[in-house]
Amino acid sequence: MKKKILTSALALACVLTAGSCGGGNGRPDTSAAGSGDTQTTTAAETTTTTPPATLKEEDKAAIEEIETDFTELENKTVTLLANFDLNPAAGKPKSVALEMFESKCGGKIESILCSWDDRYDKLSTMVLAGDSPDMFSAEDLDIVPGKIIEGKFQAMDPYIDYDSELWAPTKDINDQFSLGGKHYVGVTSTDAGVVVIYNKKTIEENGLPDPAQLLDEGNWTWDTFYDMMSKFCSRPDEKFGIDGWEFENAFAVTSGVPYVGLENDKLVSNLENKMIVAVQEYMLNLKRNDMPVPKSEYSWTVHPEKIASGKTLFYPQGAYVLYEPENVAAFGEMEDIMFVPMPKCPDADNYYLPAVIKGFSIPAGAKNPEGAAAYLNCVMTCRDNEKVKEIEQNQIFEDYKWTQDMYDMLLKTRELTEQHPVFEYYKAVNDNVYDIILNPSKESYNQGIPWAQTVEEIKYSVQSELDDANKKLAEIIK
Repeated sequence: MKKKILTSALALACVLTAGSCGGGNGRPDTSAAGSGDTQTTTAAETTTTTPPATLKEEDKAAIEEIETDFTELENKTVTLLANFDLNPAAGKPKSVALEMFESKCGGKIESILCSWDDRYDKLSTMVLAGDSPDMFSAEDLDIVPGKIIEGKFQAMDPYIDYDSELWAPTKDINDQFSLGGKHYVGVTSTDAGVVVIYNKKTIEENGLPDPAQLLDEGNWTWDTFYDMMSKFCSRPDEKFGIDGWEFENAFAVTSGVPYVGLENDKLVSNLENKMIVAVQEYMLNLKRNDMPVPKSEYSWTVHPEKIASGKTLFYPQGAYVLYEPENVAAFGEMEDIMFVPMPKCPDADNYYLPAVIKGFSIPAGAKNPEGAAAYLNCVMTCRDNEKVKEIEQNQIFEDYKWTQDMYDMLLKTRELTEQHPVFEYYKAVNDNVYDIILNPSKESYNQGIPWAQTVEEIKYSVQSELDDANKKLAEIIK
């Protein structure tokens, strides 16, 4: 019964927290290493070329000056199947990479829009009909290995030189999404999957240390995170330490260990790993000490507005939420809003963070994989260019009204994430593994159930599924 209630609550969260259950694809992205500014859709699929946004003339000129060895594409149209459009609407900031793709390669992105829930069904239909798209977003981290086993995507090595100087910055990350030495994702950058949002005024009024300062001092850890909440929380005053739907899994991987990992082309279960056990004990302690907002008492809803009112201390969520004016308002005035990465595990050998990727995969049967690779090469060219960074910094200030402190923290969080990213694979195997692990991994935190009890209930089912997937993987890469 508990699992059914929690499942319903999590489904409701998809409606209440923008983008959180959409794989993150709908978030605006001012990073050159990203997929560009996007528009999302939940309507029936359509093919669209949105009236293009434009860059300032001086920014266009700066892009023209960037030296490349790109040649004009023979096949100029690259089709993207997604719930978002890489071509931003007029009035929205345009990604520099898209401008470069258009101006230096003569290319254009044609988006085939579908709902997020329908994207794989639509992909299967198109692949079987011999009408495969050329690109598919890999940001949901569910392509390798499950969708490779299903035959939905092809290796990208014939089109991208992962050993080149251009791709060197993400070589290690791309190797993590390879099977049998073949790469199935073009990762252009990593980003923090979840950050800890807070209100500076609330921190000051309660005499607490600023998490950003703790981070600078190397003291933003599980211990200081817990200590701040213990001093803040008060059930009689309805003051709680933490709210939101994205904390549990994001916190778990700060241990440096995912629930399911991919090692040497094999899926492995880490459910009984000592680091995972420590994570679950920590979350159980939070619950026992009444620190999380008790969602069951709020009809399984989340309340980001309590950050602004000073009733909740922390709200872990993807930084993309801070690009959305209606969500920003819930956290308070812009000058009071701040965020930091997830806290460091004191027992981990490095500062590990939950990571998402920016990048794409090429579906099986794609008609223009060369064009998809050319677009990704443009993204990589822009990725670390100083002029591009300046353009995008101006965009984030002008279009999203961020403060300098927020922007500096965004860059710092990305830097820390790229040093030691952790990717969780349990949602990338199949639906069974996802369903078996998703809710139980949250029950220490949400229901106060000891992990030892939970893991005994699920570990054999998980291992059986992984054994079956590993057999299929072995056949593919032999």
